[in-house]
Amino acid sequence: MKTKNNRRSGVHNNHTKKLGIKSVLKGSTISKLHQGWIHITISGEPFERGFQHGHLLANHFKHIHKVLVFTVKNEFNISLDEYMKTCAKLITPNIAKYHPEFLEEIKGIAKGAKVSVDFLVAWNALLSMYSYYDTLKQNGGQRCSAFIACGNATKDGKIVMAHNTHSDYATGPLANIIMRIVPTKGHSFVMQTYAGYIASGTDWFLCDTGIIGCETTISDTKYEPQFGTPYFCRIREAMQYGETLDEYAEIMLKNNAGDYACSWLFGDIHRNQIMLCEIGLTKSNVQITTDGIFYGMNSAMDFELRMLETNDRTFNDLGDSSGARNARLNALLTDKYYGKIDADIAKHIISDHYDSNLNKIIPTSLTVCKHTDLDPGAKRPFYPWGCVDGKVTTSSMAKNLEFIGRQGPACGKSFSAKKYLKDHPEYEYWRPVLQDMPTYKWKTL
Repeated sequence: MKTKNNRRSGVHNNHTKKLGIKSVLKGSTISKLHQGWIHITISGEPFERGFQHGHLLANHFKHIHKVLVFTVKNEFNISLDEYMKTCAKLITPNIAKYHPEFLEEIKGIAKGAKVSVDFLVAWNALLSMYSYYDTLKQNGGQRCSAFIACGNATKDGKIVMAHNTHSDYATGPLANIIMRIVPTKGHSFVMQTYAGYIASGTDWFLCDTGIIGCETTISDTKYEPQFGTPYFCRIREAMQYGETLDEYAEIMLKNNAGDYACSWLFGDIHRNQIMLCEIGLTKSNVQITTDGIFYGMNSAMDFELRMLETNDRTFNDLGDSSGARNARLNALLTDKYYGKIDADIAKHIISDHYDSNLNKIIPTSLTVCKHTDLDPGAKRPFYPWGCVDGKVTTSSMAKNLEFIGRQGPACGKSFSAKKYLKDHPEYEYWRPVLQDMPTYKWKTL
């Protein structure tokens, strides 16, 4: 990969600190909430665009603070202060060492939102820290269903990509920000994200290079993360500076921290190529094709990675979420809809409620559109966890950095926090952080 002279050139001047707010905010925009989504555009130097981000979304951080306090206590059994100190020790030095540009952006967000840098690093690092505290293994937390297809698999031969996010119902609904970043150096891109994040978090993005991407977690890893370059910095570097699928793989593998094992699905709409890039700690699996399908459901496709770096033995287990979704996605993508996949079919697939274990249509913890909150047979019965969005894009949409998205469950089912807690008082302690998810329409974003 060629090294670009303008890339990661060190800490940028914080000249924006000396300018008035109106001057710094010039070129940034924010929309009103519509169908659950908020659009924001930020641009300029790292500190400038960070300040725009923090200032425009400042009213989100009070609730984010409440959610993060709850999450680290509920998931990691520690206080927010202890969690922030751990992140400051493990994560911040590596951002400063490898990605000073992004640390400047975080400092800008902190200034604009009037929150601390330590808080923002801890918020950005949440997914990385799950592996550190080992709670994904303890609780069986599995995140996301996704696929990418091209060639004979799709209706027009071009790329179709779809993804839904599986999350708890406290943090999941916060990812309703559609952010366009126009940096002074590197490429522009659009991503679904959370207020305060420098990368997507849900890992759904479209770049002006023609590269698009998403991912699903590889669960139940059995190694200790090394905390080299945080995953959210590597994927942000790829979005801003990567220009080919090979470069994306190189960036993601360089100084890999092993902090967030996952199956990345990347596409290049100009070359009509798609890539599966699975990353553990020392093991990886990279495949590229111009004719086929890659999908993710939280179990590594690569046998060696799965056997050597995870304790996952559920790949073909219909009684487990990964195994059940593996069977269903394979049936839908390689059989029922092969050669027919377009945006409408993709929406249908990512909203699917067929339980492969029960052999019937019923929303459960085992379905592509996950609903653990409705499932008495889940590992944690009726736990407030499931599908919190749906997104689809095609080559033609991605040319304009557009996609179709739905806030709330991809299927359109609503979630009422009040009704849920009445039906399941065992989760009363979630009341301060649960939010309603009404039925929204699919919307072009």
